[in-house]
Amino acid sequence: MEKSVQCKCKSGCSNRRCVCFRNNESCDEHCGCTNCNNPLNGIDVESFSICTIQNIDEYKELSHDELEEKYELPCGCEEVPLKDLLGNYFCSKCGDAYWYSFCWDEVVQDSCTWHCEKCGTCRDWREWHCDVCNRCTYGISLPCEGCRNRKRGFL
Repeated sequence: MEKSVQCKCKSGCSNRRCVCFRNNESCDEHCGCTNCNNPLNGIDVESFSICTIQNIDEYKELSHDELEEKYELPCGCEEVPLKDLLGNYFCSKCGDAYWYSFCWDEVVQDSCTWHCEKCGTCRDWREWHCDVCNRCTYGISLPCEGCRNRKRGFL
């Protein structure tokens, strides 16, 4: 995948003010940054879920043993090492997709859960992000709880 942005940070790229970090990308030689400390540098972000990317500091703190620890999939078909659940993992028996939610500290089914990039938290599939009030709200067919009857603004 080709890099979509280049930053020009002078403050180290260590937070989401960095356009690369904010767009879930590492910095590269084309960026004009100084003293770069982008936590995504050297990470294969394309193999990770958005939840893992937005919780990259927690991921980096995991030991080898923690990454090898096995988690039972919600379907009950198999146990999988955490390292394989950092992106989408497809169960070899039922074919459903699963990933590890750092927000909820558990393995979740992809079709029932999503990670809101704007709020930075995992959400139930029945929730959606309202661009008008900039928060997630419940009810895929209901008006936004924060905006009431205002125009609904999806991601």
